[in-house]
Amino acid sequence: MTRGRGALLDAVLARTAAGEGPARVARSLGVDVGLVEVVLDHATRTGRLPLAPAGATCGTCTPRPACAGCPVQART
Repeated sequence: MTRGRGALLDAVLARTAAGEGPARVARSLGVDVGLVEVVLDHATRTGRLPLAPAGATCGTCTPRPACAGCPVQART
């Protein structure tokens, strides 16, 4: 991972955009999953990561029947 201001945010967003869920992103980057969740929350609040409507899929694939939707969508 590149060091520097915003490097973690950029890395998390890139891996999330590639379809990785928070746990996989954390393993890939060697950080705690809680940190990834905080980064995703920050990105959502600042408009860098839009949330899909509840029950919607992310649209990056044809959903399988077991798909629960976007892996970073907030659960209610």
